[in-house]
Formats: sequence, structure tokens, C-alpha cells
Amino acid sequence: MKISRTRFLQLSLATATAGLLSACSTGSGDSANSTAPSADTGGEYTVKHAFGSTTFKQVPQHIAVVQPWKNPDILLALGIIPVGVPLVSWGQNSNDSTDWFEAKLTELGGKLDDITRYSETDGPNYEELAKLDPDAIFVPYGDTSQEVYDKLAAIAPVVPAPEGVGAYETSWQQCLEMAGAMLRREDDAAQVIENTEKLIAQKVEDFPTIKGASFMAGYFDVEQNTFGAYTSKDSRPQFFESLGMVNAPYIVEHEAGAESVFLNISSEVLDTVECDVLWAWTNSSDEEAAVRENKLFAQMPALKNDAVIFEYDKHPGLALSAASPLSVAWILEETTLLENLADAVAHTRAA
Repeated sequence: MKISRTRFLQLSLATATAGLLSACSTGSGDSANSTAPSADTGGEYTVKHAFGSTTFKQVPQHIAVVQPWKNPDILLALGIIPVGVPLVSWGQNSNDSTDWFEAKLTELGGKLDDITRYSETDGPNYEELAKLDPDAIFVPYGDTSQEVYDKLAAIAPVVPAPEGVGAYETSWQQCLEMAGAMLRREDDAAQVIENTEKLIAQKVEDFPTIKGASFMAGYFDVEQNTFGAYTSKDSRPQFFESLGMVNAPYIVEHEAGAESVFLNISSEVLDTVECDVLWAWTNSSDEEAAVRENKLFAQMPALKNDAVIFEYDKHPGLALSAASPLSVAWILEETTLLENLADAVAHTRAA
């Protein structure tokens, strides 16, 4: 079942490469139960997190995933094929998955058919998770409440978000660190982070005007005449910052008052909201046209300067919305985003 744009915003906002990563993927296999060798498989150890800590008597071998965004990619980046993953219901490819997940899975010798896949339309699928009888449930990215955590913990040991991180705020680096702690492979997780950041730096070298450029990321609401801007706690701004870009002054000034990972900007002040480039996701080219024709939105400097990148292909939209080491590499290598950013910056500076 597909979810609506409104539902996606509620989930992801409110309560909201293969070659690069193969060096860090130390295991492969031909079934969903395969797992890379861990650095230390013996002895009891504890993983600290937002709900206290989880103790493992041994390194988990059969790991199930809650939340299809980001979490499955993290395990694959470490060479781990999970026993169960949720179906992707927004921005998915024809397999209700993602191109970057499937590419890495193939590299590891796995197949989608070897993995149990379940719907999470109404939240964690406790029944399917229980059937899998996993020895760990991995969910550092998402919106895990105490109630949800307790229900999951009744099935298997849970690794949720790190302490102090809000709903949908866990970065892919933090997700890797949690996976590294769970698998006792902290060094491998650190290596994936280092290699991914090196790839980003390498790709940005070809577009030097991007560095230091100011940005905003969000969406235009043509019904409410507002712009919903993501704060620096969201995956999209985190990705743009990783390119060496900086948040627009308006975001820096106002994001502390945001109730979640986005804030609504009234059209009454959009004419004062400046940035070198604005990235906005939308549902269609018709919706883009409606934004461009809106007289209130037209006062925004980025639109005046032709410095807005409209993204209505949901697949790359998802790659940024829930950025992971796999999706970041895919964006950099399979899309023209960096070129589009550089062009937008050039338009602003020529205005």
C-alpha cells in the first residue's frame, strides 16, 4: 500500500558506491541469513541508546529491521544481509525497494526473494517480526516511542536511536555507529563513514562553487501558501552540509523554535528569505508549474533568480530524505544533482 504525500510528511517530518563500500563489507553470502564476520563474537556486552541500554550475550546473527528508510542500508553497508526488512512505500522502485539497496544486495550475493519483507503501513509489523525470531531488531532511524520500544523488546533485543536524538533525526553516521556497537565492529563502521565522506569530497571537487553556498531544502504548499523548510536535524540539510554548503540565514536564525525537523515559512516573509540555491520536492511537473505561477511564491529570491531545483522523481527524493551511505553514493554517481546545484548557485551570483 502506498502512502500519501501528507502521510509521508507526517512520518518523515513531524513525529516525523558499491565499489566504495565493498572494502568495508567484509562478508557475503547467498542467503538472507548471511552475515559478515564480526570483530568479536564472544562475551556479553552492552549497547547504550535512547531508552537506556541493550545487553547482548553474543553478536547477533539474524537481524530484523524496523523502518524501511535508512536502517536496511546501514546493515548492507557493513556486509550484513538482514533476515527481514519493511517494504518501501514512498519513493520505491518497481520492487518496493530501492536501486541502491538492490545493487549492494547483489554485490553481497543476496537476493530480495531471500529476505522476508513486510508492510509497515500501520507501524512496526510485530507479528511478522515475531515469526522471524530474530536475535536483534535494528531501528536507530525512525520514531520509536517507549511503547513501541517495549513491544519490540518483547520480541528481541532492540537497537534504537542514540540518546538525545529526536524522531527522524538520526544521521547515517550515527546509524552506522549504532550498528557498529551492536555488531562489535566499530572500526568497520568508522571506515564506511570515512570512505563515504571521502567520496563526497572527491565529487564536490568538480563543482567548487558549491562549497560555501547557502541552501534551503523543503517543499511549497500551494494550498497554504507556505514553504516548509527542513532544519539542520533532517537528512536533506545534513546531506547538503556534507557538500560544504551552509544553511540559509533564515534557517539558522529560526530553526531553534521548530517543533520537529521542519518549520513553516509564511509567504508574507518569503521575499526576505534568501539563499544561493533552494531544493524543493514536489509531486509533478504540474505542481512545479503551480508554484512558479503563484504570485506570493514568486517574491522569493531563489525563484526570481532561477535557483530552485524541483525534484518530483520520488526515488532520488527518497535518497536524500533518508540519506544512507548507499543512497548518498547513488545520488553522487547516478544523478546530476551536483551539476544542478552548481548551475543554481551560478544563477544566483549572476543575478
